[in-house]
Amino acid sequence: MAVTLKEIARIADVNISTVSRALNDSPLITLETKEKILAIAERMNYFPNSLARGLVSHKSETIGIILPKIFFLQGPFFSEVLSGIEQVSVKNGYNILIASATGKKQEKNFPFNLTRAKRIDGMLIINEQQRIRNLLALKKESFPFVFLNRFIKDTQINCVASDNVQGGHIATQHLTRLGHKRIAVITGSLKMAASHERLQGYRAALEEAGIPFDRRLVQEGLFEQGIESGVECATRLIEQSPLPTAIFAFSDEIAIGVMQVVKSKGLKIPEDIAIIGYDNIEYSAHLSPPLTTISQNPFTIGSASCQMLIDILSEKKVENNHIRISVNLVIRESCGYKQKKRA
Repeated sequence: MAVTLKEIARIADVNISTVSRALNDSPLITLETKEKILAIAERMNYFPNSLARGLVSHKSETIGIILPKIFFLQGPFFSEVLSGIEQVSVKNGYNILIASATGKKQEKNFPFNLTRAKRIDGMLIINEQQRIRNLLALKKESFPFVFLNRFIKDTQINCVASDNVQGGHIATQHLTRLGHKRIAVITGSLKMAASHERLQGYRAALEEAGIPFDRRLVQEGLFEQGIESGVECATRLIEQSPLPTAIFAFSDEIAIGVMQVVKSKGLKIPEDIAIIGYDNIEYSAHLSPPLTTISQNPFTIGSASCQMLIDILSEKKVENNHIRISVNLVIRESCGYKQKKRA
């Protein structure tokens, strides 16, 4: 039989309301009583009936992570994002529901089929497209949501995102300070906001260094094709004359493909072509040579976005609903530390 609050109250020799306060971390009871009740509940393997509580409170105690496609969760970046979300949601007593539209019929009503059925209390939305089709509908729905890893200029939209403009800027600035003037970039899909923002930072750094923007040095890759995309784009860049002296790849996996091509052509890294990546994935430090890269903080992106949503659900005042998470430059040998100035 399932353990009830009444049974815990009998063993603890307290009222049911006192047990409820202890399980909900209420300040209205003493620490000694709270610890006693929690110890009994743990010993009896008590699990709160969230469905029953939801019928009373009209809450599901569930946060929805809304994805355009399930493959968005692949790779180390989003696994760290999910870790951040999970830590905050568990601490605050929320479950997580991961949902994506699986076809055109589902896309028509998604995610409103979840909100209107009250299966979730709020949404963390992962949508990295430059253009978000249902943004106006989301605003009209008046349902709590936070965009995760996507910065929205509309100040009415809650969002937490990595500072991609800063990342593009400091990566390019590092190369210009090493004397590079022909700096090529391999972006992700230009339908994605991150690609546009990193490219914006790249162009700003070039302008600051007095280097004219050359569209021939920009190759559009695909994040999801990683190494393969890096190989294809780098092959096209290396066919150019004069040769780029540096290549900035918008992901470490793309950069690995670049490194393969550069080496296969008998060129040296960084003496002939310097290479910089983005993401600081675990094995970027173990490449030959180790890869200079931009380090993001996906755990903080996940935890901060989840905390913002929970604060909104708890009707707490949110001081800042537009959060950019800073990135850092990790300098390794693929760009060289003290290269000579180039003409």
